[in-house]
Amino acid sequence: MKKNTMYMEPRYIVDSTGKKVEVVLDLSTYEKMVENLEDSYFGEQAERALEEGEFIDFDEANKKILKK
Repeated sequence: MKKNTMYMEPRYIVDSTGKKVEVVLDLSTYEKMVENLEDSYFGEQAERALEEGEFIDFDEANKKILKK
């Protein structure tokens, strides 16, 4: 599995009291974060499927799809 390391200096939007209320991300950083979250989610789903015996291999899945 590839490992993306990201580091950015955080930028915040603050309210009138100085409380941080939003974070500003550049598009590239945002896209990397979303990709990492998706990879993590689908990895967890695959592990759960394997543990519960719900996993089928690619060839078997492909045959089921082509039958439809």
